[in-house]
Amino acid sequence: MEYALDTSQWEDWKKEYKFGVVLIFPPDPLLSRVNDLRAKYDPKSQAFCDAHISLTVPLPRKLTDEYWRELEKTASAIEPFPVKYGPLKHYLPHPGVCLEIEPQDKLNDLRLALESATVFNGVPERKYPFSAHMTIAEFITEEQTLLLMDELETAAPKGTFYCTNVSYAVPDDNFHFTERLRLALGDH
Repeated sequence: MEYALDTSQWEDWKKEYKFGVVLIFPPDPLLSRVNDLRAKYDPKSQAFCDAHISLTVPLPRKLTDEYWRELEKTASAIEPFPVKYGPLKHYLPHPGVCLEIEPQDKLNDLRLALESATVFNGVPERKYPFSAHMTIAEFITEEQTLLLMDELETAAPKGTFYCTNVSYAVPDDNFHFTERLRLALGDH
């Protein structure tokens, strides 16, 4: 597995993400639709990563073959499930607009199972309680948050997709995350 070689231009908060995270990339057309919204309303976030639902905390170490096999075994024990997206929500006083994601309990169970793998041993506790969401804009002001909630109220996507896998995504030297590996849910 290749990781970023030059992180000297990264802000401090980015450095904990060097070894990647496990997240869900939604299928198209949802992926393209949310990417378009992110590019329009928060190009900074879009430059970091395509639309996604964050699951795990960042990996604290390189992902070895042994760690990967353990994650594969963990994921195979979790059955695929439907994920509902929309309507819009925000987390004020923290500015930003996202799509609400359900079922929180199944996503949290998936996260807890993955984070119980050995590769996550010794990670610091999460900074914020887990709340699955799909960000549209986060690097905006509180005022922009409220305006965007009004503007996108009827235009934001709503629907369901079936979660059959999760992705291991890693940033490059420019802090752009791409999928490097995919974990299938359930026994296939």
